[in-house]
Amino acid sequence: MELIPRETPEEPDEAFWFRPPWEAEPADDTPGLLPVFRPGGLTGQAAASLDTAALLLPLAQASAALARLDARLAGAPPDVAEGLRARLALREAAGWLAHQYGSWVHPTDLGLREAGLTGSVTAAAMSGRLRRALPATTAATVAAGTPAGTAAEDHAVAQALQFGRWWRRLTEHRTWSPLADAVSLRQLLGQLGDQEPAEDVLADWLARFAGRPDAGQAAIPALLRAGHAAQAWAACEPVEPARIDRLPTAALFLSACLWRRDGMTPALALPVWSAPPRQLEALALATGPAWRAGFLAAVAAAAQRAGQELSRLQTAADRASALRRTARSRLPEAAAFALRAPVLTAAGLASRLRVSHQAALGLLKQLVAADVLQEATGRAAWRAFTVA
Repeated sequence: MELIPRETPEEPDEAFWFRPPWEAEPADDTPGLLPVFRPGGLTGQAAASLDTAALLLPLAQASAALARLDARLAGAPPDVAEGLRARLALREAAGWLAHQYGSWVHPTDLGLREAGLTGSVTAAAMSGRLRRALPATTAATVAAGTPAGTAAEDHAVAQALQFGRWWRRLTEHRTWSPLADAVSLRQLLGQLGDQEPAEDVLADWLARFAGRPDAGQAAIPALLRAGHAAQAWAACEPVEPARIDRLPTAALFLSACLWRRDGMTPALALPVWSAPPRQLEALALATGPAWRAGFLAAVAAAAQRAGQELSRLQTAADRASALRRTARSRLPEAAAFALRAPVLTAAGLASRLRVSHQAALGLLKQLVAADVLQEATGRAAWRAFTVA
């Protein structure tokens, strides 16, 4: 198998990030061949100064979108906040799956699969019963009037769910430090299924990005530093020629680890993969400053989509709180559990609340009638519910 090494980009001179444009050196417009790897390296101080002007707007947009999302999430009820993190993990997994394998699966269907409520996707596709395994995906495809795409293989779905678990772990486990040392980083790479670069390359990346930023690095905005870390890793990571148009999983996950380690959004990990698919495809083919701008744009789009999901959960919470209930009603507990769990069943609710199966069905019926929940499978039995 032929591997194409990625060139390691130079670190820009930090003084250029905030230097006025009229003090910058002229750009070097010497024509040359484009590299075959995705994100190219910087070419000196001229490129760095041009980079500053090109990145100011996308940096401001991404930073503002993340700040708004984090502030809203910090002020949201605990049930809504936990529910958003769980659903964003599935959205990130769905985006990763679509980009890496070209097979889009609705986040709800990933939730059904993770809860063990659907069977093998591969077997369903072979038997012509794909709607039973991917009800939300099939419904979304029909509603959009688009032809059905290639069904995801079971191993790809399993990998996507595992990726979603790592993203959620990054959000919720404050003691997890995958960038603490080379051993922790190698362990993370093995879990992500990525190839490990040469020892000196790994050590150099850790020295440049994994330590706390020094005085010079501190002048670079944290989000831009996370993008630099992702690009630097992508530039040196070996890649198969057939995968040259795909973003490396480890590079973007490491940028999220760096962002989380620096405590920039205490209530949330860095969203990227839930950006629109076309945006991720364009980012995979970009090089140099265009890659960094594309990374920031993807973060901004993913954060905006997360904000829409948060609004949906808050609307459901408001509807649930407006329901009439008696002093002994279990509706508040049922609604709280529904907000936290991406997928809810009568059996799961009955176990959680320690009530009978019939009582759980009655609670679900009330929540559906109030437009808090909706049925997600289209089945008459073994049904599952999601927030409307």
